[in-house]
Amino acid sequence: MVTKLAAEYQPEKIILFGSLAAGKVHESSDIDLVIIKQTKKRFWDRQKEVVKLIRPKLACDFFVYTPKEWADAEKSERPFFTEEIKGKGKVLYDKAA
Repeated sequence: MVTKLAAEYQPEKIILFGSLAAGKVHESSDIDLVIIKQTKKRFWDRQKEVVKLIRPKLACDFFVYTPKEWADAEKSERPFFTEEIKGKGKVLYDKAA
């Protein structure tokens, strides 16, 4: 999934978060990914684009942010970003690396 996303969607970064990133996989676990990509598309259109490309067979949640949206989110004090994604997330792909 990550290889296909990196090659065909060409994001800047892909971050895994949630139960898989924490190593706490259970029966109802899904795949939670933050995808950072420069785009002018609307937020929900980005999600649809990724689902159409990947056609996941497992439960997945994709959150596609532009670099500016992501930078703003990283600066926020919202616990979801500061604790879940920045704190526990695992970078699976980084175009800059």
